[in-house]
Parts: sequence; structure tokens; C-alpha cells
Amino acid sequence: MKCRTIFYTSLGRLFMIDSGEDEDKFEKFMQPITSSLDTLKNMLNNKSMFNEEETKKALIGISRDLRGLVYSFISRSNIMIFFNWIYPTYTPVFHAAIDLWFNDPQVTTPVLKLYAEFVHNRSQRLQFDISSPNGILLFRDASKLLVNYGTKILMIRDIPSDRLYAMKLKGISICFSILKLALSGSYVNFGVFELYGDTALKDALSTFIKLILSISITDILEYPKLSQSYYVLLECIAQDHMKFLANLEPTVFLYIISSISEGLNSLDNVCTSCCSALDHIVSYIFKEISKQNKKKSYEVNCLMELKPEIFQQMLSTIMNIIMFEDCRNQWSMSRPLLGLILLNEDYFNELRRNIISQQPIEKQTTMNRLFDYLMRDIERNLLAKNRDRFTQNVSTFRRELSDFQKGSVPCNNDMMNMMN
Repeated sequence: MKCRTIFYTSLGRLFMIDSGEDEDKFEKFMQPITSSLDTLKNMLNNKSMFNEEETKKALIGISRDLRGLVYSFISRSNIMIFFNWIYPTYTPVFHAAIDLWFNDPQVTTPVLKLYAEFVHNRSQRLQFDISSPNGILLFRDASKLLVNYGTKILMIRDIPSDRLYAMKLKGISICFSILKLALSGSYVNFGVFELYGDTALKDALSTFIKLILSISITDILEYPKLSQSYYVLLECIAQDHMKFLANLEPTVFLYIISSISEGLNSLDNVCTSCCSALDHIVSYIFKEISKQNKKKSYEVNCLMELKPEIFQQMLSTIMNIIMFEDCRNQWSMSRPLLGLILLNEDYFNELRRNIISQQPIEKQTTMNRLFDYLMRDIERNLLAKNRDRFTQNVSTFRRELSDFQKGSVPCNNDMMNMMN
């Protein structure tokens, strides 16, 4: 069954060679799938015709076929023809499938993966005319599917641990991918949703929060596909929808911050997304605190007062990685570090004194000089020029520290334990 996706990808590419922009030829090309979908619609609408196993099998096959076709449609003209063909005539079929079989991953996985491909702005193919509402319609439809699936999957209780990923976490991971691809596709002006009272964006983001709160941080980090899709989505939300995160309940926001803190020690791609998300969050908090009128928002006050030590812990973690570990994503690590230092200046100075005091007396002057260089010419702001200068300082700090440590190896473990 899985080979059908590859087969239809090949068929789609062959079709595009000569007939990619011909709508009449497209209709003929899609006729077998069109007939199958029409039959499925009738079966779902007429319970007397309904054979569950046959319907499931047909739906799974069609979802895989369409996913292969959508993957192959890399030009704007191709995907526009496909969009007009499937929406709104046949998209209700997939929503009905989620309603009926939300607890069957054999059905939901192909449907969710189809939508993940559909909303993916691969090769900038999803470029709608300025007068077209199709970008908004596509997001609303994907949001509706995501919210429907998320709401129903949370109703399933007492899933055996050996079935947790297959029954729940895999589908949630794909939902995270759908939302991330839709949010970062650059084909929707998300400001219009709030402006016109449309809850599609808010509902999708709220469902994301409900889903992530139903998963332990241990499970997030245990499953690579889940952790990658979660942290990439979180990075996207922190970049473009930080106000939504700031307005969450403080305990919910703390959970998200805790997940970032745990992810800093993960694989490179996860760690990079964690650093980027943390950078956006810390930058937002710092800018709110630094406003000229000094009117700090209630949300920021709550965030900083609930558990300030978690930001201090992340500052220690990043410093520890930069100073003592094989840091292959040094640039990513340096971006949130400056904001963390500016938010926790007293703690950073204390940390600095403790690290220096761990050195032999004859080495303390050199270590103090290295920390001086780290903050050389750094101003108390997060402007691009200042951040770039700090990133350069981190690079020099790490290089000189590496040379310095070669003569101070016995002290490294003490310093690492102190920072941890």
C-alpha cells in the first residue's frame, strides 16, 4: 500500500511533462480518483451502503495516491489546478474520516500526511493571486482537520505504553508538522483572522497547546520525529506568534520553557530549534521589560516571577556547553545567550566569579580576562549590531578558552559540576 505514494509521484511527474497546465487533461488524468472519491462520499453519506473495512481500505489508498500527486506538483499552476479540484468538493471526505476513525492510525496517518504535503509551500508553489482567498481557505481547512483530530485524540485514555507512539504520538507529530508548514508557508496574512473574528488560527494554536500538555517532556525527547516536529513548530510560533505564548497561563508557559531547557542537550537539529525558540522568547521578554515607559506587561511580570531560576538554569547550561563541550552549533547557542545574560546580570556575574574562583590562583587573572573579552563592547540591548558583536566575542572566547583549558584540565570537572 505504501508504494502507491511513490507510484503516483512518478505518474504526477510524467503528467506534468506535457500536460501540467491543461485543466481538461487534468480532469481526465484524475478521473479514476474522482470516481473513487465520489463513491466514498456516497458510502459515507449512506449508512446502508457502508462497509467499514472496504471504506477504510479505499480511503487509505486514495490518501496515499493524492499525497504522491501533491508531492509531484511543484509548480504554481499544477497545485492551483489541484486545489480547485479537491476544495471544497472532496475535502469533507477526509474530515469525515477523521470523525469516524480518529482512533485508527492506519486511517488517520495517511490522511494527516496528505494534509501535511498539501499545506507545504514546496518550491514556493502556493502563490495565490492578491484577490484570491484560497490561502486563507487552505489554512482554515487544515486548521479544522487539526483541531478535530486533536480534540478527539485527547479523548483516548489509558493507552498502553508500547502502543503510545503508534496510537497517539505519531498522529500528534504529524499535526505539529501540518501547523508548522502552514504557519511558515507565507501564503496567509494571519492578521486578518483576529481582525475579522475568525478563530481558525487561535483554535489551531490552542489545540497545539492542549496536545503538548498531554505529553510528558520525557516522551517528547524520547521519540526523534516527535521532538523534531515539536521544537521546529515551537520555533515558528515563538518567532511569529510570541504574543500568543506570552498570554498563556504562566504554568503552561513554564512547561514550554522547561521543554526548551531539556532540549538544549539534545541532538543538533533539536538543539538548534530550541536555541532559536529561546532567543525569540528571551528577546520578547527583554524588550517588554526595557520599554521606555516602564509599563511592563502583566504577562511578562508573571513569566519572570513564576520561576526565574529556570532562565538562570538555561544560562548555565548554554555556558557549560560553550565552555566545556564539543559545541558544533556555537552560533545558535550564542543567540539566546546574550538575552539570558541581560535578563540575569547578577546571576551571570556570580557565575563568572564562581568559575574564576575554581581556577588556581595563577590562572584566575587569565580567566577573568577571558570573561572581560566575552562582554567587551557589548551594550545593554538586543539590536542586530550588538548581537553580532557578541557572537564574534563568543567565538573568540571559546577559542582562547580551549587553549587555556589545555593547561587546566584538572579543574574542568569541578567547574562543570558547579555550573550544573
